Amino acid sequence: MGVPAALASLGAGTTATATTAGLENLGAFWTLSVPVRAAVLSASTLLLGILVVGLFPDYGTTAIDRVRESMVSSFLIGSVVAVIYGACIGVIWYAAGQDQVVSLIATPVLFVLVGLGTVWTAIGLVGLCQAGADLVGADHSAWGVVGAVVVAGASVTAPAYGLAIAVLAAVFGFGAGIRTRPGVRTTDDRVVPPDRKV
Repeated sequence: MGVPAALASLGAGTTATATTAGLENLGAFWTLSVPVRAAVLSASTLLLGILVVGLFPDYGTTAIDRVRESMVSSFLIGSVVAVIYGACIGVIWYAAGQDQVVSLIATPVLFVLVGLGTVWTAIGLVGLCQAGADLVGADHSAWGVVGAVVVAGASVTAPAYGLAIAVLAAVFGFGAGIRTRPGVRTTDDRVVPPDRKV
């Protein structure tokens, strides 16, 4: 067996193994008790919130602000992006199952796309929760993270509502995330010329 064939076989095996393991883990998750599922989802959401707001403050905070301040634009753009994203995932997944060489290339691409989609969904959820917190005067991104943790934990009691919230968060997050440039922090501060200062 040549090197290309061996690598292709390895890629196909990796994709198949990852798919099987992912389905088994998902099935095992739903066999857990409700409190344990709530704790797992809450902890995962908290880690994502810290990742988005804490480790990538420029990109994450700016994207969250876009969800809060431009909800209509984020929703409309996010709807289109989400459809394209889902179609890309489906096409790549199907192609990976048809050809071993394609599978070798598709596996890392799928991991990147899923990771990006997860981050954008977290941005959308935190942004929506922060928009709700703004209504009661809690104007700080930390409250958005807290709200996202609470919503994620409570969603296990009603999976259908949890799925609806996740889809809505993904749409808003995709719309805000794709419009935000990494490494750029937008603020409302403007430089006022000296002759216009009061």
